[in-house]
Amino acid sequence: MIKISKGVYKYDPSKAYKRELEDFTVAQKEAILKRDGYKCVICGRGKKDGVELHIDHIKPKDFGGEATIENGQTLCAQHNFIKKNLKQTETGKKMFIRLYELAKSEKNEELIKFCADVLETYEKHDINGHIVWEK
Repeated sequence: MIKISKGVYKYDPSKAYKRELEDFTVAQKEAILKRDGYKCVICGRGKKDGVELHIDHIKPKDFGGEATIENGQTLCAQHNFIKKNLKQTETGKKMFIRLYELAKSEKNEELIKFCADVLETYEKHDINGHIVWEK
C-alpha cells in the first residue's frame, strides 16, 4: 500500500513482495539439538522418553524470524504444536501458568515460587494481560 494522502492508500503490486521463509539447515538443526541437550527446552523430555523433537523458530518465520542458531530452540512435538505462531511471550506465559498449576498439584514449593516470580514479572510489565493467571 502506498499512502496517497491522509487516510487514502493505493495498492501497488510492484511494491508487494513475498518474503521467502527460511528453514533451518540439517547442520543448524544438529547444532541446536546439541546445544539444548537433545531435550525440549520447555518440559525436558527427549527421544529417550519416546517424544518427537522439533527445531522451532523462537521468533516465528511468519513474523520475520530467521533461520539462525540463535533463533532456534528444541521443542517436543506437543509444545511445538501448542506454540504455533503465538508471540513468544504469550506462549511463555501460558506455559508458566501450566507449570505453576502442575507444581501446585505436586506441592513443589520451589517450582511454585519460581513460576510465581516469572508470572509476576509479566504482570509488573503489563505483558499479555489478556492471559489470566489465577494465583
